Amino acid sequence: MSPKRRGGILDANANTILIAPDYAVVTAERVRNALLGRLGLPLLPGSRVKLRLEPTMSYKATVLVVTERHLNGYTYELTLPSEIEADKLVRALVQVTLLDLANRKPQLRDTEIPFWLTVGITQALLAQPNLVLVVESPQQGGRSMATEFAQKDIRRYDTLAGVRTRLRGRRAFDFSEIAMPSPAHLRGENWRDFQACSHLLVDRLLAVPVGGVRLQNMIRQLPDNLNWQTSFLKVYGDFFADMLVVEKWWAVTIVQLTGQNQYQNWTLLEAVEKFENLLKLPAEVRLNAADSPLEAEVTLQQAIRGWDFAVQKQTLQQKINQLLIARLKMPQQLLPFVNEYSRILQNYVATRQRIESFKPRRGRGRPRLAPVVEEAVRQLDSVDRRLVLFKPEPKTSQPAPAASPRN
Repeated sequence: MSPKRRGGILDANANTILIAPDYAVVTAERVRNALLGRLGLPLLPGSRVKLRLEPTMSYKATVLVVTERHLNGYTYELTLPSEIEADKLVRALVQVTLLDLANRKPQLRDTEIPFWLTVGITQALLAQPNLVLVVESPQQGGRSMATEFAQKDIRRYDTLAGVRTRLRGRRAFDFSEIAMPSPAHLRGENWRDFQACSHLLVDRLLAVPVGGVRLQNMIRQLPDNLNWQTSFLKVYGDFFADMLVVEKWWAVTIVQLTGQNQYQNWTLLEAVEKFENLLKLPAEVRLNAADSPLEAEVTLQQAIRGWDFAVQKQTLQQKINQLLIARLKMPQQLLPFVNEYSRILQNYVATRQRIESFKPRRGRGRPRLAPVVEEAVRQLDSVDRRLVLFKPEPKTSQPAPAASPRN
């Protein structure tokens, strides 16, 4: 569908642009070519991409990429609002290109691109000098004149200047927060912080020896593993033995860029609040089958009771890693809670894995699943209640004593 105004991409307001079909195609091609070049890849032919413009769709709506499998490959479909933020448009097209690079062979399940990778590459491309990704066509004299606006060529251009400015005045996210952001991390000012941290992460990964080739290999291995962390460690194993080493490397990276000490211990109040956020899981909820998904947060107990174990296993393993990393900043009083949550989750995952892989034999009945789930939930409930009681009361300012009247 065509937008009400044609002639390319037109200014709508300070934050959004209006897009037309022909210029959207040009933008898609430029984004793909720029991404391939950033990874050191030649201009490979891509899969078919369908772009649909929907004038009635809000510019605030989430842009979803629909993947269709065929015998001979894939087709990707994007439904875009006619009015959209330029960086959201580029980000959607980056996601399509990353999916196309990952899906080089037929897969039985959908490939998931880590969100930090999509956002980080988007910000890296937008920060490159002399790179025109979005074609803008303002109206002049009642007629559309196609003009292109590029950033000025600055000698020794610092592509991390925006990141450095942003993070010097804000707390940089921990690596675990970037790896598995909560809905709160993706709203308001936190969203800008997430963009900056993702940009820095991609930039630093590309800066290691043969960084472009490593990132290519990680992307191509994503369909072969249940989570991106496995692909990441396979490719960067000579740098990082495990995710804890990645967290330490990231902390050093932040110190080098901004001077922030990522290992400074949290206060007791901060630690309890961090703990409560860490124990929540992002989820999507549909009130009706036809409705768009709504962002929500669920507890570990709700996930254990209701989620498929394949999803549970991946998510809970990430939580176990995050708890391990959180130990580095936790005050001494809360370390027993970290250990107990980790023990409960590790025991549950190991027991559940044994049940899932159980092979029936004569004289051996299949272990019951319900008691294992209920015991894990009971133990988590017990620790939750103790953690709430442990939370200190926030300090309140005492009213100043009334001044005595002067005689």
